[in-house]
Amino acid sequence: MKTLSILLSTAGLAGVGAIALAATPAQAAEAATCSGARSISSAPMLRDHQPPSWGTIRLVRDNCYQYWAEVTMVSKMPANAKANAYLVQYGGANSGRVLSCDSSGGNGSVIQGQRTCRTPKVRATAGSITFTAIGREYHNYGGGYEEISENATSRTR
Repeated sequence: MKTLSILLSTAGLAGVGAIALAATPAQAAEAATCSGARSISSAPMLRDHQPPSWGTIRLVRDNCYQYWAEVTMVSKMPANAKANAYLVQYGGANSGRVLSCDSSGGNGSVIQGQRTCRTPKVRATAGSITFTAIGREYHNYGGGYEEISENATSRTR
């Protein structure tokens, strides 16, 4: 009887494992179908609108029509500096919505020792919805963070 219990419990665990493994390929397939992330618009991060470029702001889209903004600085951020990307939506039920790297689903502002951040992804299949990506760089000279550079991509789909 004890052997039968062990066999049944082992079979039950194996069944649970099979169910869990069956879900994994489906998730992998979904991730594969939403691949193909590509920059659809970009702009350099300039201070006083003058070269050199200190980074790049990009509007990115994948094959599932998920959009996000991504800022990449040329060098790692020093102490007392940070950068952020903002995704601005035009059209649709959320027209005027602004999401940043600090929004839920983003990966947080670019801080000391880092170079890049991205906003949460927004799915938009309607042709009437467009987006702009804005990048901003800040420094804290002792009185709080002040914006020292900003640029935006063109508004596009």
